Amino acid sequence: MKFNTIPRFSLFFLAILLFSCASQNASDTFELQRGDLLFQDLDGSSLSDAIEEVTAENKPMSFSHVGIIVPDENEDLVVLEAIGEAVQLTSVDSFLTRSLNTDRMPKVRVARLKKYHQARIPEAVSFGKSLLGLPYDSVYLMSDSSYYCSELIYDMFKHSGDGSEIFKLKPMTFKDSKTGKFHPVWLDYYKKLGVEIPEGEPGCNPNGMSESKEIDWVFDYSK
Repeated sequence: MKFNTIPRFSLFFLAILLFSCASQNASDTFELQRGDLLFQDLDGSSLSDAIEEVTAENKPMSFSHVGIIVPDENEDLVVLEAIGEAVQLTSVDSFLTRSLNTDRMPKVRVARLKKYHQARIPEAVSFGKSLLGLPYDSVYLMSDSSYYCSELIYDMFKHSGDGSEIFKLKPMTFKDSKTGKFHPVWLDYYKKLGVEIPEGEPGCNPNGMSESKEIDWVFDYSK
């Protein structure tokens, strides 16, 4: 009895096709939810690179920015973020295409709060949207009325539920982990601002926030 066989090269291309379809289907079927955190690797600026270099600690994927999914006035999902000059709303597409890898895929990973924290999301979102238009915190201090990206997320959840911290503040550092000296970019940055580097002040950053045990990773747009 003779059986029909598939040539090896056909099996190879079939495997590629199936893998491609599986990847496409994963992207098509994943749905963002209110309160999802979008961690982003922003390249292309010396400041973004400096943020990653003093906070990444040899991570396989490092983050210099984070935003949160909220509904807009039409109940469409958008990204609430502190970026540029102010706290603002950004379309999901604009957020995702802001930073792409060599395969033209967004360098963004999505995290979701553990289920026991999700009841706090509506109140956190309401507080966050009340901050729209406030200026970007270019000094990175927690004690003023301006916000940087991870500070916005931290404060949103601090003003929800019982007020307990979901994300923790830690002493900030602006020093190069390899040399133990202030990173040159930060020296120049704060010199231009005319203020002292807030070394050791309490703060947060996207990489530190991404390590929280209070979140689950649910999707990776870079793959």
